Amino acid sequence: MIRRVLGLLCLCGPVVLLAQTQPIPVGQVAAEEYQSIEAVRLREGALLDAQEADCYQRFAVNDCLKKVKSRRIALMADLKRQENQIHARERRLQGAEALERANQKALDRQQKQQESQAGDGALRTQEKLQAQQEKQAEHAARAASDLAPVSPGAPEGPTPEEQAQSRARYESKQANAEKKRLEMAKRLAEKSGKSAKPLPVPP
Repeated sequence: MIRRVLGLLCLCGPVVLLAQTQPIPVGQVAAEEYQSIEAVRLREGALLDAQEADCYQRFAVNDCLKKVKSRRIALMADLKRQENQIHARERRLQGAEALERANQKALDRQQKQQESQAGDGALRTQEKLQAQQEKQAEHAARAASDLAPVSPGAPEGPTPEEQAQSRARYESKQANAEKKRLEMAKRLAEKSGKSAKPLPVPP
């Protein structure tokens, strides 16, 4: 009777553990990775449950249960580590997006200030703008290298699709900045009434 109660408690334990460690998807990108980890957790958990049940048919019940428990702890720790990696990547992504929005707002403010200035001040502001664009490009490259997807059993690194998306976003951003730069140069030339030299093209 005691063995039967202990067996029921052991079988209920993994269910409680699974309920406590359900991943909460942070974004659409990570949903499939969470589902994959959860599928491994359920499949391996069911195998371990069967092994625990088999332990009660053996002579050395306690030794058998200890081995199964050890395997369960190792499995859950590994799956938790993978989930933590996904969470960290999602936090980096959100941080990069927030920084990009803040940089864009700052860029818009600087462009408005440039439109109200003329002469030497406009050239100095353009140099600051170019330095900021270079800093944004470096940040975008760093963020793209940090956002590698994590999948169970696979090495970390960006997929070709993610690299292409990151490259497309960067090129679009550079094209928009160049367009705004040319529009601003044209407006400054019209204000001063002179033929203004074109501003230097950022590298």
